[in-house]
Amino acid sequence: MAKMTKAPAKTRSGPRAPEGKRPLTVLLSEVVIQEAKIAAIRERTNVSQITDKLLRGWLDGTYKLKI
Repeated sequence: MAKMTKAPAKTRSGPRAPEGKRPLTVLLSEVVIQEAKIAAIRERTNVSQITDKLLRGWLDGTYKLKI
């Protein structure tokens, strides 16, 4: 009888999220994404950090939505 071998563990490609962070997918217009990326580069930050600060500000009442 043939010996059973364990299948190799699946590995995830791409970058891993830092400790305490998880990915979030949102749908935005291509123009907003492009402008946000350019603005983030100019501010020497990234869109994830901007999004985190904006959402935290909205949740704590610092920012109000104008709909």
